[in-house]
Amino acid sequence: MLTKLLTKDCIQIANVVPSWQEAIRLAATPLVRQNKIEQRYIEAMIQSIEQYGPYVVITPKVALPHARPSDGVYALAVSLLCLQQPVFFSPNQPVFLIFVLAAMDNTSHLQALADLTLVLQHPNQVDSLIACQHEEDISEKIKQFTTKESAG
Repeated sequence: MLTKLLTKDCIQIANVVPSWQEAIRLAATPLVRQNKIEQRYIEAMIQSIEQYGPYVVITPKVALPHARPSDGVYALAVSLLCLQQPVFFSPNQPVFLIFVLAAMDNTSHLQALADLTLVLQHPNQVDSLIACQHEEDISEKIKQFTTKESAG
């Protein structure tokens, strides 16, 4: 399911962004463009992190910002920003991969999260995504990581 949601037009690569807030704004841009989320969803994600801390850093080098469906979600969606230089959600938490999750309810996104777990469970897989220079390469690697587990 992750590969169906995370299409090439939802993947971006950037060299450097000035802050984690800007990284989230940039990461979510494709979802706004595709009318999957409203602009206010982005601000809700940022406010949530400012209020509760960097809970969205789910594993080293990876953040999964999200907000409530009522904050402006039109469709289940995922986007990814891959950074060449990390942003810091806290002093000791460099983040290179930002997966924005927009969920419609409490359950429809669970398969996509399960697929994402397959991608992120091995640090070398995370590093190989960070090393990618093209959106197509990221897309192909995610396909490989999610299919090899379900095939085995």
